[in-house]
Parts: sequence; structure tokens; C-alpha cells
Amino acid sequence: MFQLLGAASVSGYIITALFLLVAIGRLARRALDKLTAGLPKRSALKFYTTAVVSLVFFCLLVVRMCFIATVIIDSAILGDKVEISGDPESQF
Repeated sequence: MFQLLGAASVSGYIITALFLLVAIGRLARRALDKLTAGLPKRSALKFYTTAVVSLVFFCLLVVRMCFIATVIIDSAILGDKVEISGDPESQF
């Protein structure tokens, strides 16, 4: 029981931290967009800065969604009794 409560609170802290990271990523993206707005339209620095920031932000979103999906799936598996047997018909 205590292990389950500890795991739930740790996953809650991790999800909160991931949401904060995404919010910080959004702020960084906005700040860099404002900084690169003064650069020429076809500047290589502007292109690569925008590409890297967008890629990092996308990766943050993917990590957050994967972790949330993992927590949901783990909690669903722990809630039901999962029986594995050698009979293929009983598994489906």
C-alpha cells in the first residue's frame, strides 16, 4: 500500500515537473522568436535557432505524453488481475 502511494506521488511530481518544463520551453520559444524577429527573413541563424527550439519543444511534449501514457497504462494493469497462461485462446 505504501509503495503504491509512494509511486503515485513520485509520478505526480514527475508529471508536474514535465508540465513546468514545457511551460519554460514555451517561454524560451517566445523569447527566441522575439530575439530572432529582428534578423533578416532568410538568415541562417534565424532558421537554425527556430528549428532547434521547435525540435526541443516537440521533444518535451513527446516525453510528457509518453510518461502520462505510461502512468495510465501501469495504473490500469495494476488494477486488474492479469493472468498469463500457455493457452492462446484464454489470453484474448
